[in-house]
Amino acid sequence: MVTLRRVTRDSTPEPETASHGPLRAIFLPFLAFGARAFGGPAVQLGELRDEFIDRRGWTTRERFDRALGVYQLLPGPEAHEMCCYLGTVRGGRLGGIAAGLGFMLPGLALMLAASAIYASIDLRAPAVACALMAMQVAACALILRAVLRLLRPLAADWRLMLALGAAIAVLFSRALAPAPHETGTGIASQAPTVAALFGHGLTAGLVTFGGAYTALPYITAATAGEGGWMTQRACLDGVAIASVLPAPLVIFGTFVGYQGGGIAGALAFTAGIFVPAFGFTFLGFGMFERLVSWTPARLALDALGAVAVGLIAGAAFEFFYATISTMAGPRAAHQGPLDNQLLPCIGFGVAMWVLGLLPRRYGAPILVVSAAAVGAAYGALFG
Repeated sequence: MVTLRRVTRDSTPEPETASHGPLRAIFLPFLAFGARAFGGPAVQLGELRDEFIDRRGWTTRERFDRALGVYQLLPGPEAHEMCCYLGTVRGGRLGGIAAGLGFMLPGLALMLAASAIYASIDLRAPAVACALMAMQVAACALILRAVLRLLRPLAADWRLMLALGAAIAVLFSRALAPAPHETGTGIASQAPTVAALFGHGLTAGLVTFGGAYTALPYITAATAGEGGWMTQRACLDGVAIASVLPAPLVIFGTFVGYQGGGIAGALAFTAGIFVPAFGFTFLGFGMFERLVSWTPARLALDALGAVAVGLIAGAAFEFFYATISTMAGPRAAHQGPLDNQLLPCIGFGVAMWVLGLLPRRYGAPILVVSAAAVGAAYGALFG
């Protein structure tokens, strides 16, 4: 999440710039933008500002920053919501839909392809198993980096730190509890319906305060818990794959839906998880701007933001703990030569160090792809 100035009490929304041109003039620029949107939300938001504010002049920097300040307090992927916002400013509500769809379609298509490949490969092959394990460790490093960035603005307020600690404690206790039973394929005996997958996606989209990582605890519980249709390991595989793609990280919901219901399930889960991101823009940021200027509401939203950071921290620990603990023994879906807990710990430390050296824009995909290559080579040599 990018830290920007808060909306002040005397801020008032500017009238919407209704320059209603052809929808393709909105859709195509955002489609091109989505195809190169590597690097996560911080980089995506910076590129949005450069492309559509500085170069195209669709609105002012001040108006863009005010809108972003509001969206940061709401659930949903901020970069996608800001695409919808800019599209609405440029072409009304239909323009917002065109911009949001343009931004997400490249990542959606790539994730559908990746999900199909994942479902067709032999996960027991040493090279494949080790590549996926290495990608998971890299994904944990990305989660921890997000936590460290979000912790800084909370350190000055003990109330926010208390809310943060409570959220972390709850998730730590859940992570240390016995893991749910996982079948050999990771798929429940009865596949979820398309409607159920849409409902899970919608719930996930409503709990993404502070970024996509905050949806991980809910999605893990829904998909890998009792009655779920995949394993925790497979869920983290989806996060690792999403880290490589030019898309909002919540596109891993497409992967989750595909594992539960094929293409129809993938589209249903994706539709559910993105509905809030589309919907909030149509409610009008002026109303949200007035809300956050009300002191009691701002205090509550600040506390909710601290809880969101705690959820991210808990998710980082939960997934890393699950990753290293399952490497101590045989795993039906991911059996491989990484059968001890030392290698993932070393790999996590190396990943954090390498991540600090990589450029921000391409750091995430470079790290995950490099980890996969190293893991595959290790599996091929020592499997």
